[in-house]
Amino acid sequence: MHELRTEEILTLRRTLVRTQGEDRIKLLREACGRSIRSPKALREWHDLLLFLLAHPANMDEHALATAELERVVGLSKAMVGGTERTRYGLINSGLEGAPLQSTYTHRLTRWMLERWGAALELFSVEAPLEEFRELLRLLLSPAEWETVDQSYTDVYELLNCTYGPSRAIQLQRLVQALTALRCDERTREHLWSRMQVYVKAEGAVGCGTTLARAPIDAPVCLPNGLQRGVDLMSAVNEPVAAPVRLSALQQQALIDTARIVLATLHRETDPVTHAGAVELFDMGRGLRIALYHLDVEHRLPFDSYVGFMAFRNGVPLAYGGAWIFPGRSKVGINVFPALRGGESAWFFAQLLRLYRQRFGVDRFEAENYQLGHNNPDGLKSGAYWFYYRLGFRPVTKALQRIAENEFKKLSSRKGYQVPLKLLKELVEQGLELIIASNHTPIIDTAALTTAVQQHVVVRHAGDRTLAMRRALDRLGKALPLGDLAEWSPEERAALYLWALPLDMIGELESWPAGERKRLVAVIRAKAKPTETAHQAQLSGSDRLLQAWSRCC
Repeated sequence: MHELRTEEILTLRRTLVRTQGEDRIKLLREACGRSIRSPKALREWHDLLLFLLAHPANMDEHALATAELERVVGLSKAMVGGTERTRYGLINSGLEGAPLQSTYTHRLTRWMLERWGAALELFSVEAPLEEFRELLRLLLSPAEWETVDQSYTDVYELLNCTYGPSRAIQLQRLVQALTALRCDERTREHLWSRMQVYVKAEGAVGCGTTLARAPIDAPVCLPNGLQRGVDLMSAVNEPVAAPVRLSALQQQALIDTARIVLATLHRETDPVTHAGAVELFDMGRGLRIALYHLDVEHRLPFDSYVGFMAFRNGVPLAYGGAWIFPGRSKVGINVFPALRGGESAWFFAQLLRLYRQRFGVDRFEAENYQLGHNNPDGLKSGAYWFYYRLGFRPVTKALQRIAENEFKKLSSRKGYQVPLKLLKELVEQGLELIIASNHTPIIDTAALTTAVQQHVVVRHAGDRTLAMRRALDRLGKALPLGDLAEWSPEERAALYLWALPLDMIGELESWPAGERKRLVAVIRAKAKPTETAHQAQLSGSDRLLQAWSRCC
């Protein structure tokens, strides 16, 4: 059998998506088992097999793709152990055992070290030597401080003298020393980011998307092919079943799976890195969506930033998140390259359905960056028209008219392309999808943050320690907080998060007793493992939302 090349695989992918019945599995059988010598071809073949596992026409196809994927793992290991060219061609591909090179937060790097140990090592340090000297000095004993001032030709000579020549040990010692440093995590992450440390992994078991899976029941097959269209407004209003029951071990495994998938594809999100809880929802037709809630320490004061990773038949499909606040929710999605070309519209409808049903969202916003503003990839991808076709519209009437005219041309003229200048004008603003009208004020949480800053400057001359002390003292008198010693550490953290924003409300003391009691419940709900209850209670806090809207 002749070699399976990249061009043939790409053609096969386009053909298989349109083909059904015996012809489809015949084409797949003819491709399986053939030699693959090009790293690019192996990457494309790997991604196509993942696509087929996520969207199998029948169980025979699923079994064939599963067996072939096992062979691909062997081919990947052989290429990694081969020439420098083949090894380099698989970097950050997501293939099991392929090399990984990237930069991550300190917390995720520490997790990766715990999981993969010596297989993870320092690849490079991009910080200038003089800056790295000062950062490293913070991690040494006073008796060693002067050693960083000696004549070193580069950062690596300094590291060799400080920790020895092993790049694996250098990484371990840097992470350990920074972990032991007496400072808060925000400062620790800031120092780590200034070091600009890149890591690499080779031969780490379970480091890839090849075998990364979410819990599933039996695979769901699509004998009638992919579902392209969707009635978005009907879909988002369909009730969602209760979360899938997961043991504590299964929940942790689901968090670990998301971290592995993102890390091996050179990506990272806060809700996954700093996950405090995870919920898994079965959305039907083999689609399951995991919601990742930030731990209390990393939660935002206003938006509930709830990340997601979607899985089709257990295969990672997409990731992203929503920034939820009463009146509207910003949402962003990224479909993994291996799974592109599938049921994107149907999947997105199910994602919005989940966020709407779980958090009561009536209005979704797609931010301008997601659409292509200062984002060439987003501009080229056609993301703007993907959202437009689903019912998202510009906020201003002027842009609504322009978008409507351009969409008519796209729909009626084959090959028509929106002029780049006009498209850039369209993506300067985000798009919104209004599912239901309500009386909730639309509050820009960025403006609310600015209002807090101005409050501290005007009322407390910029003294934030004084501002916090006064705010907590005032809230202790105005609200029925009870004995804070009886509050959990997470609940006290939530109170500190909201102290300054609540202190902006001048008439707080005059609120009815019931309203003030309800406000305390909203604060304490912010500290629960998920922010579901917090959002439900916040949505019903009309007096609070109206007060904040006046502050902006």
